[in-house]
Amino acid sequence: MIIDSFLSADGLAVLMAVLLGCFVKGALGFGLPLIATPIMLFVLPLPEIVAILALPITIANIHQIWLNRNQWPILKRFWPLVTTSTIIMLVGAPLMVAIDSRLLGILIGLMIALHAILSSFPLRQFENRSLAPKSMNRLIIPAGIASGILGSLTTIYSFPSLQLFMMMRVKKDDLAMLLGVFLSLGYVALWLGISHAGFPVGDNLLLSAVMLIPAVAGQQAGHLARRRISEATFRHIVHFALACAGFTLMIRGITSLI
Repeated sequence: MIIDSFLSADGLAVLMAVLLGCFVKGALGFGLPLIATPIMLFVLPLPEIVAILALPITIANIHQIWLNRNQWPILKRFWPLVTTSTIIMLVGAPLMVAIDSRLLGILIGLMIALHAILSSFPLRQFENRSLAPKSMNRLIIPAGIASGILGSLTTIYSFPSLQLFMMMRVKKDDLAMLLGVFLSLGYVALWLGISHAGFPVGDNLLLSAVMLIPAVAGQQAGHLARRRISEATFRHIVHFALACAGFTLMIRGITSLI
């Protein structure tokens, strides 16, 4: 059955989405759901995408956590954000099972395009700004709340927390540890949320496990490509592709509603 599904057009789209998403994650350290989700949305509903990507995303981020395990003290600083967003997604994820998939496509397209634009153009502004400790503490929980709400509806929950991490000048290794925990817990919460809402996540568990093969292969290829391709150039290419995918999803969703 699994082999037959791979031979279909939908199966090949899923396979290529995971492979490409993990290639980008291997090259940049992020990007699996951002790349894979918009591609898979053309052939699958969002809850099924969450079920399929659950194991590849969780395992990839656990590996990232292990590689940066010495940076665990950063969690003492941001645990309120991680906890808040995770709880909100656990409670709010059932919404994506009930909401019209066309509306979800528009929301996801908007989030992906916004993420790509903010990551491409004003990156230096985020990096060059710093926040006073009091202001930083006031924004941690609101950022977690916003990420949780947006993640519940779109599965794209890195915004605005990632932008806040950048403004706070979190060091690269600390950021890798923090994102590993933040992203893995978030996706587990989404998976549990849609499962509680009655979506048959177990039907996709075997396919999700099989997707670990292209996930590992893509991530390893991304690591190798990082040595040959300028990271700055590759980032611009990825962000441009994300922006195009985001606008395409929005246009597709809007035209289907008209």
